[in-house]
Amino acid sequence: MKRPGFASSRTFLPLLLAVGILASALPAAASVVDLAAPTTDWTAILYSSNNPDPSNDQQTGSSEGDIVGNALHPSAYTMFGNAGTPSLTDGTLGFRIRIGADVNPGGFKTALFVGIDANSDGAIDLFLGINNSGAADAVGIWNPGTGLNVSPSTTSIVSTPLVSYTEGASNYYWSQVTTINDPSVGTATDIDGGGQVDYFLGFSVPFTDVVSQLALLGIAFDENSVLTYVIATATQANSLNQDLNGVDQNYDGALTWSLLGVLSDPMTASGISMVPEVNPALWIVLLLAAVAGQRWFSNRRASKGPGIVLTIPASENLSKERAFRA
Repeated sequence: MKRPGFASSRTFLPLLLAVGILASALPAAASVVDLAAPTTDWTAILYSSNNPDPSNDQQTGSSEGDIVGNALHPSAYTMFGNAGTPSLTDGTLGFRIRIGADVNPGGFKTALFVGIDANSDGAIDLFLGINNSGAADAVGIWNPGTGLNVSPSTTSIVSTPLVSYTEGASNYYWSQVTTINDPSVGTATDIDGGGQVDYFLGFSVPFTDVVSQLALLGIAFDENSVLTYVIATATQANSLNQDLNGVDQNYDGALTWSLLGVLSDPMTASGISMVPEVNPALWIVLLLAAVAGQRWFSNRRASKGPGIVLTIPASENLSKERAFRA
């Protein structure tokens, strides 16, 4: 017998299943950042324009400075490693960017920067990236210049890094796109159609250094803080002069990042999207929760019966009617 006021297990089974689907759709909490991990372990950096980046649109230089991607194969990813601790300010922040080619001699030979707007004011607060354009290759953190840093024409980079790290297997990755590091790639290994296989460029930095540098700017920040990204390649470490991710090469440099469509959708540093409508699993949960709730109230109402019925004797009705007529 079903207990009054309680829905059957059948009612909640779809809801539990939907919760499982939603949990699997969210980025997994990794303890470390594995730069060689397949794209299924990464979180795509998305744009409201839904245009990862046009091909062959670098302003200058070779196809090694061309960021590439399409609707099926994102141009940029992020991964967060929480170091397996309760702290919200330690761990590692990593990125993977898809590049059009590896031009001879082998190896990435230019620069790539990921600009961070950490307080949602539209200005770049910090740059993370790789500078292989000079004599000493390095992963690093850079300050933006003294301009407004709200658009391409108002942005520069202080070429001397705030913090730099020697490149190694743990913080730097340069490899052809394959079915191993991108299981969904199929035959789309040359998105720009340039006749050369695309490459993944990856790097990571200690998250505590990012937190510390933002703190010096008066910005409190942790892995749950919301940010947006601007991503670009450059021929040197003081400007974004090659390929701006998310727009073609014929853009108006006076327009803000947001108006250009190159400011990523908001997400947390740990990779959780702040735009729930892009996650269909959330709608499944909400729909099934509504169905489960409706069934629960229906069962509860049915278990209580038709309610209390008051019966007035006929003689009493008659007496009331005579009194009313009098």
